[in-house]
Amino acid sequence: MRSFEIIDSETPHARPCAVLMCDQGRDVFTARVEEGAGPEDVPLAFAPFVARGERDIPAKWVRAWVDERIAPLSRQNIGQVLREHGLDRYDALELLLSNQGRSSQDGFYLREIDGAFKGSAALGRTVARLRAEEGLSQDELARRAGMRQESLSRLENGDANPTAKTLESIAAALGRKLTISFEQG
Repeated sequence: MRSFEIIDSETPHARPCAVLMCDQGRDVFTARVEEGAGPEDVPLAFAPFVARGERDIPAKWVRAWVDERIAPLSRQNIGQVLREHGLDRYDALELLLSNQGRSSQDGFYLREIDGAFKGSAALGRTVARLRAEEGLSQDELARRAGMRQESLSRLENGDANPTAKTLESIAAALGRKLTISFEQG
């Protein structure tokens, strides 16, 4: 689960008005509005709920807010859009984050809340790609790496924070060597 503060860039010194959470493996978005935030402080889709005193925004409305900000899977040139964002498959969260969640609809943007490994989605895509290149199922790679298939699935979906030992086991099972580098970013 990854969490992001929703912040209004049009308000000077704005505090986060809500927290957006994403279960990337299930492609489910939820949001909780911060105490003290009023209907005028939150995205328009959330305002009716806040006006009624509700802080947990229904997932359907959170997803609608997210979908306003990203290219839909049905878009005719979706392959080009994905390539431009460095994605090899459609991932709503990664598309959303490619522009910090910004939209021409409003001034809100996202800032990830520290604590989680931020490269988990990219790591998961890399493992899935290498597994496919080797012609292995998740079940077979998990068996070779000495782990559960469910754990490998979570890792490939970007929902895991694996240890170096786990990554070394996966690399060995793929006939690869694990290399870690710290690049200037």
